[in-house]
Amino acid sequence: MRRTEYLKQLNKHLKHLDDTERQDIINEYDTHFYSGLEEGKTEEQIADELGNPRQLAKELNATAAIEKAEMSNKFGDVGHAVLAVMGLSLLNFFVILIPFIILLSIVISMIVTTLSLILSPIGIIIKGAVEGFQSVLLLDIFVTGTMFGFGLILFVMTYLITKGFYLLCVKYLKWNIHVMKGSATK
Repeated sequence: MRRTEYLKQLNKHLKHLDDTERQDIINEYDTHFYSGLEEGKTEEQIADELGNPRQLAKELNATAAIEKAEMSNKFGDVGHAVLAVMGLSLLNFFVILIPFIILLSIVISMIVTTLSLILSPIGIIIKGAVEGFQSVLLLDIFVTGTMFGFGLILFVMTYLITKGFYLLCVKYLKWNIHVMKGSATK
């Protein structure tokens, strides 16, 4: 594959990168061609050494998505990074997807439980409005207060676990990319 075709394919497959990052990457790989030609290699040899431009673009996209997720604290960015890393290979799809779904379901269930406990006083207000406030027993008030208190305690735990889940996802994705690159070079 010739230099221009290689760089054109690489540019085509670099997604979700701004124009500056994309141009920096293209310039870097253009430099690889220039250096290789000075060493007496042909453009085809250099392209073979660099590897498939589509796979290279996938790795660069995944690395960029992980870096973006690491810098921001948005779950959307982690989701994008997870999808980018899952796209690297079929095996990687399952290696990433299964732990992510398990951990995400635990976090979501904790969030739902926390919200239901914190919003439990609304239930007693609805009961009083529908059946009359004289039907609200002191036990109902005590149980609702206890549930609300557990909800507040669980809120702190859920916040910390959610933050830890986010950091764990980013570290796991970085580790996965590192392992993928290591296995590709061996």
